[in-house]
Amino acid sequence: MASASAARASCQTESMPTYLIASNEMMCRVLARRLNALDVPQPITWRTPQWLHESARASTQASSSEPSPDPADIALIDCSALEGDPRALLDQLQARLAPRRWLVLSDRLDASLMLHAALLGASGCLALPAPVELVCAATALVWAGGQCFPRMALSLTGANGATSSLL
Repeated sequence: MASASAARASCQTESMPTYLIASNEMMCRVLARRLNALDVPQPITWRTPQWLHESARASTQASSSEPSPDPADIALIDCSALEGDPRALLDQLQARLAPRRWLVLSDRLDASLMLHAALLGASGCLALPAPVELVCAATALVWAGGQCFPRMALSLTGANGATSSLL
């Protein structure tokens, strides 16, 4: 039992943080509290989408050879209530954090957004509003290496032959 605890502690100290990127601070506080119980990598850091926009502007002024300053094990990004194209935010997430696993949350989840997210390497997409338990379950699945896409994503396979390998 002690060796399992020591192994878990060493894995947690070597892991990169978990990022919650959303405008809704209350949602992030609740999710952070619930995700702590799921053993996702610590610390759990909340950022607004504006942080990604500012990072994108700063990176165009900096050298492109610099590594990403904030790599992440897992990220949850909420594209709800954004002005403009949410795909640009996903591009910025990938450029800034290059998360190993990530989940897209959106109140306007459509085939275009899901396809873009999948092609960038997202582990899943979840339509909002959704109960916090569902978001946590999807996060746990993604953290375990699984994928979480809505059933309507299956219809994308007929639209584009390249997407069949994604699902």
